[in-house]
Amino acid sequence: MASYPPHPLRPYPPLVVNAALTGMVPRRERVPHVPVTAEQIVADAVACFQAGATIVHLHARRPDEEPEWRREAYGPVIAELRHRCPGLVVCVSTSGRTYPELDKRVDVLALAGDEKPDMASLTLGSLNFRDTASLNAPQTIVALAERMRDAGIRPELEVFDTGMAVLAHQLLDKGVLEPPLYANLLLGAPNTAPATARDLAFLADALPADTVWAAAGIGAFQLPMNAIAIFMGGHVRTGLEDSPYLRYDERVPATNVQLVERAVQLAAVAGRSPATVEDTRALLGLAPA
Repeated sequence: MASYPPHPLRPYPPLVVNAALTGMVPRRERVPHVPVTAEQIVADAVACFQAGATIVHLHARRPDEEPEWRREAYGPVIAELRHRCPGLVVCVSTSGRTYPELDKRVDVLALAGDEKPDMASLTLGSLNFRDTASLNAPQTIVALAERMRDAGIRPELEVFDTGMAVLAHQLLDKGVLEPPLYANLLLGAPNTAPATARDLAFLADALPADTVWAAAGIGAFQLPMNAIAIFMGGHVRTGLEDSPYLRYDERVPATNVQLVERAVQLAAVAGRSPATVEDTRALLGLAPA
């Protein structure tokens, strides 16, 4: 295997910024800028796209702000983004944190035409959050991955610990996953991998070779994990799904656009340019816009 000098002796790749806009937990009462209506989500996605994000990670919400799984809640948002943000990579959630039933989780994968997502989240294991559990049985993970593969939707792998990274190898060997792989490494949540440089490097190294990875830090760890990933040559996931604050120590509320802009500014310090939609689609093996 060829040996390469480390970054920055080897040029950094353009930085892919994945904006996780809404999530399942934040409510506007406590996170005033989190987008929850379709109009708010579209407006935030457009602004983040203009600021340098080339992937948006979407969760739909009901009028009462509770998470929504039905495809009808996602379709119009995706179609509008296709029109307003040409080439933007759109990823939808298939999380089982609120709705564990497989038929609900796969419903969004049936969207077609301009409403069809490019990617869908796939959490590679069960985990405990602070007060709740996210259950992802082995057979459910395989079923979700197979549905995505059959629909031509690329998985956005969600990795919270080393066991999940090892499972990616197994699913790849079995043909359940197909390269190129993309993974979000999420660190700093209670009961998951700690948000340290050592743990981030270990998780990245544990992934299958040539996996495109992005790092996210939960809460106070968002900025350091984004920054370390940028200088390691990885990519970033950022947004109000992961942290509501621009300055955590002072509890300064953030907007999604500010978090994307911060990642782009950090990339400039590292000598990295923001990825274009063409860069991102080629890197992830997605069809050109």
